[in-house]
Amino acid sequence: MRDTLLFSYRDVAVYSSDTLSLREGQWLNDTILGFYFEYLTHEILRGDNSILLLKPALVQLLQAELDSIKTALPPDIHNKDIIFVPIGSGTHWSLLVYCRQTQPPSFHYFDSMANANYHHALAAKYRLELLLLGTQPVAQMLTHSCPQQENSYDCGVFVVLFADLLARRYADLRLPPKNIAQDVPRAVVSRRVPHDVIRRPMSPFVQTANDGTYFDVFRPTALRKPIIEPTFWWIDYGDLFNPNTARATLLNLINQHA
Repeated sequence: MRDTLLFSYRDVAVYSSDTLSLREGQWLNDTILGFYFEYLTHEILRGDNSILLLKPALVQLLQAELDSIKTALPPDIHNKDIIFVPIGSGTHWSLLVYCRQTQPPSFHYFDSMANANYHHALAAKYRLELLLLGTQPVAQMLTHSCPQQENSYDCGVFVVLFADLLARRYADLRLPPKNIAQDVPRAVVSRRVPHDVIRRPMSPFVQTANDGTYFDVFRPTALRKPIIEPTFWWIDYGDLFNPNTARATLLNLINQHA
């Protein structure tokens, strides 16, 4: 079968062969993860520059000399409040999250197969710590309880779901109180949105997202520094789509762009 380019989104090229990894029983590949992280950044999180989702290709560069990878990473990486890092070992995906808003800054680890990737995550944590903090390892890396996969292949889907949930949760904490911009909803209804107003769509992993409505409307200048409570990191099975439903959702999103 001929492998054809379906579309390019930002700097991620999605081919027909990439969609095969969305079939049940298949391991999600780097391209699908990278595409959704880019989509999440530029669509679902639009207007908030405090969040960074690193694509798998950039995470691989962390193994190189720090001086040689600085030019490949976003120049403002030191200013990001929260950074999502997919950890791939070749046979398993998990998620590492760096949070600058805790005191002191901390790392948080989520693995849908117990701690299968723990040592890979710890190595990435050390490298990021040197890059971001310029110190020998001092920050905590907390391992969090999270939903577990029931097979050997849904790990990448769980990374997508974990990152989507936590990134949106953080972005929601930064939103201003609803009474600050009472004029904004009227602008949205009329579709005449002021140039300084952001209209942010729902995540495809929200049950009511299928109607295409927008749920967050705000001015970026009104975004706040959030307070991160321990409950922020809690993820329950009820917070997530079923993995097979999530695969179908990702495939539908790709078909919309193809």
